[in-house]
Amino acid sequence: MKKGLGIAGAALLLTTLVWWLWPGQQVAPTGEIETVTVDRGDITRIVSAVGSVRALNTVEVGSQLSGQIDRLVADFNTEVLAGDLLARIDPQTFERRVQEAEANLAVARANVSIQEAGIRKAEVNLGNAQREFERQQSLVERGLISDSALDLTESQFLSAQSDLEIARAQKRNAEASVLQREAALESARIDLERTEIRSPIDGVVIERAIDLGQTVAASLQAPLLFSIAQDLSEIQIEASVDEADIGSVTEGAPTRFTVDAFPDREFEGQVTQVRLAPVEQNNIVTYTVVITAENPGQRLLPGMTASIDIVTGVRENVLRVANAAVRFRPPEDMIAEAGEGAGEQGGRGNPGAQLIEMLTEMGVDEARRETIQSEMREVFGSLRGLFMSGADRETIRERISAATREVMLRNLNEEEMEIYEARQREMESTRPATLYSRGEDGLLTPRRVRLGIADDRFTEIAGGQLGEGDEVVTRLPRERSE
Repeated sequence: MKKGLGIAGAALLLTTLVWWLWPGQQVAPTGEIETVTVDRGDITRIVSAVGSVRALNTVEVGSQLSGQIDRLVADFNTEVLAGDLLARIDPQTFERRVQEAEANLAVARANVSIQEAGIRKAEVNLGNAQREFERQQSLVERGLISDSALDLTESQFLSAQSDLEIARAQKRNAEASVLQREAALESARIDLERTEIRSPIDGVVIERAIDLGQTVAASLQAPLLFSIAQDLSEIQIEASVDEADIGSVTEGAPTRFTVDAFPDREFEGQVTQVRLAPVEQNNIVTYTVVITAENPGQRLLPGMTASIDIVTGVRENVLRVANAAVRFRPPEDMIAEAGEGAGEQGGRGNPGAQLIEMLTEMGVDEARRETIQSEMREVFGSLRGLFMSGADRETIRERISAATREVMLRNLNEEEMEIYEARQREMESTRPATLYSRGEDGLLTPRRVRLGIADDRFTEIAGGQLGEGDEVVTRLPRERSE
């Protein structure tokens, strides 16, 4: 048996070597040319992305005070309203501070009363000094007392005036001290209120970072105590979209997504923001796209990973062809020579001829078409130096586009200009391509077309030499060669 197996193995090896190395022929399956039919249908272009489900608004609740948690009211999944108590820091220290501030305020107010009494005393002394000074003046005039006695009385009068001003200033100082003590008391009361950690919004607690008895240390920043998600009936997804696809994503685009928790259910959403800031990681650039969606029954939970399809284009009842026909590239010796005018339809062809054809379809009369054609020749002549200077393609394209628009504005009315610009936008959204149909002589005939959007199965045919029902080649058989 071993000998028989050895002979069979040697025969198999010999057969394989002959198949690869025999110069005379190559054995391969034969068959018919595979084709598909151009038909009509819908095409939906999508951009796939992955993102994380988040609450529409999440508030992190912290503490501005340090202390020990002596009461814990809220827990995970607790539904709260704005102002509801979540937890409390031991308030004893802060209560003592309030009491101290109240006492200081009482002392300051008492000092104001003292200063008011001092003002009344100073006013009485001033009145006595003034009357005495006036009596001394009359006595001096009658020569009954000396001038020195009058001077002494005058100095006492002026001193009494100064004492009154000092008393009034001391009262103002005492009143300012009252304001200071009132502010200190208000600050102490605010700190006491802050020992009660309350919810700033209506929502549900999705994270609790403290336990009963834990000491909270608020130094350089407020420590996180709770995270509250506002109204989980609506959620948002932050999706990462590759830079190659971000150009087709716009605000308002519809989306579809699934999560692993509900693999058989598809959710719908809408793009609400395309963030301009790039995210670069390992030389890969992505952009964040924010998607909002309804969350009936609150089944979508924060943190879930969503697989998202962003709809970037929809075409209904359009000509379409299988993607295999777009990818197909035959050998050069099987391509028949293109007929007259084949290069002008669908492909790039002659830009001038395409423009005149477009104007003819728009109903522009022959005289204006000739004028436009003449002015466009002048435009390209004036830009010849730009071509020769080796300017970059983007600069040349912008100059040609601007000059062409000026020519059109001079020769087309407002309605025709709108049609022209719509056609231009349509041309910019398509690309030229060549598909191939099977000829009777065995060669493949190139068909110039313009392709629009594509999905994973079909590509739109936006114009060109193919119509509904035409057949195009997708694959050639492997033929036996001598």
